[in-house]
Amino acid sequence: MKQLWRLGLSEAAVSLLFFAASVAHAQIVGQINGDFHHKFIVGNATLPPGHYVFRMLQGEDQGVMDASRADGDAGAEFLVRMSVDSHTPRHTEFVFKRYDDKEFLTHIYEGGNKNGVTVIEPSRIEARLDKSGKVGVEHTEEQP
Repeated sequence: MKQLWRLGLSEAAVSLLFFAASVAHAQIVGQINGDFHHKFIVGNATLPPGHYVFRMLQGEDQGVMDASRADGDAGAEFLVRMSVDSHTPRHTEFVFKRYDDKEFLTHIYEGGNKNGVTVIEPSRIEARLDKSGKVGVEHTEEQP
């Protein structure tokens, strides 16, 4: 019985190690810059056009990302989770979902890495649009 318990504990430790390694590997390291000529919504914040710096917040919860406009006039913190793109982008990609004149940031992929993040904090505005039957059109903006 003791051997069976030790075996179960060992398997749990190995599983936890692989999980932790995959989460750490999935994170965007450093900062990602983006220039946008249109306002966009991320989480429940509407951000004006401009140059933004995106970075993962350090601390206990590695699922929080910050977007700050370079001039300091606007910014937002939002929840993200790991995402794997179907290809390895050559340039940084910001994926948006457009409903008429509203743009919602949905994914970010760093150039040269198919691991990125998906915004998981739903926008109340987008939820209302979905509920009303509107269909969003996904598009990607590459950044050098």
